[in-house]
Amino acid sequence: MLRRLAFFLFLFLQFSFLFSILFEKLETPFLVGIILVLSGLLSFAYYQSPRSEERFFIKDSFLILFVVSGAIISYLINLKMGPVIAAGATGTVASFIPSFIKSEKRKGLVKEVPAAVYCGAFVGMTAPAVAGNLHFIIFAGFIAGTFLLLAKNIFNGFGGKLGTIAFGGVALASAVIYWIF
Repeated sequence: MLRRLAFFLFLFLQFSFLFSILFEKLETPFLVGIILVLSGLLSFAYYQSPRSEERFFIKDSFLILFVVSGAIISYLINLKMGPVIAAGATGTVASFIPSFIKSEKRKGLVKEVPAAVYCGAFVGMTAPAVAGNLHFIIFAGFIAGTFLLLAKNIFNGFGGKLGTIAFGGVALASAVIYWIF
């Protein structure tokens, strides 16, 4: 059940992103046509995508911590050097982590660390006007980490998965904070 929920949540996030662009640019018929064609192609690709199932273990929940840590590091760099350098530097450093850890016990989890940290780096790219403080980034990183855990085996090989998950984490964190405050 969680797999299907994650699948449809991921679809919802991507289509909400496309349709937000669509509604913003309704006066440009060419762009509306392109977005509708992209939506159709995206739907077809998702329908044809292979789906694999894998059981989760307690160690997989550590991915949430890696997403949050990537978000924090990227956000702090973002404040001084800008979002692109922040995400690039965070992702580059994280890509070397598996080469430093040679333990066979932890090899499975360690090879997933760079993707999790890089997903967090996308969360950390959030503009300071949206992410008012570090607490917001931690909250958005936690939500994005949970989405990453749920979508662990969904759409492997599709481009944009980590960015979409980060977008969903930031969007949901913004909505929750808006509703509460």
